[in-house]
Amino acid sequence: MTRHRQMLSLLALLFIAAAVVLGYFLWQRYAIKPFSCQANLVQHHKDEKVSLWLNYRFDGKSGTLSMNGRLQSEPGSIIDRKISFRVARKDNVWLLTSENNLTFPGDNVADRLLEKYEPQFFVYSGKSIYIRINEQQNDNYIFTLGTLPTYVCRSTKNE
Repeated sequence: MTRHRQMLSLLALLFIAAAVVLGYFLWQRYAIKPFSCQANLVQHHKDEKVSLWLNYRFDGKSGTLSMNGRLQSEPGSIIDRKISFRVARKDNVWLLTSENNLTFPGDNVADRLLEKYEPQFFVYSGKSIYIRINEQQNDNYIFTLGTLPTYVCRSTKNE
């Protein structure tokens, strides 16, 4: 009888340990780990060339994006914005929803002009965008919009 109880206790302990290990691995797979990265890119459009510097900070289920840049067709144009957003993720597909799009005083590019070249997520609050984000072996990230890899975001250290 004592041996039976010991065996039952051992099986229960093994079951609990297996559940803890499984829970940890599931948490590791689906938890959104904080990271920061920067991307510099030039977008070529039919009537415009847009130079952008993007600084992302993902912090669990929220994040911020500092977006700076200029339009080539308008000398002196300055894009200087900060976007706070919510994050939802399934595997490597991320849904970002802008909550607050702050335009700094030095920004002199009208929203109606910027929306011609950038998805609405980058211009207006309450807009969403799906982005595929793939972490690379060197800790950088490839951001893909639709099926087109759009830019490499170089990893920066979280502070």
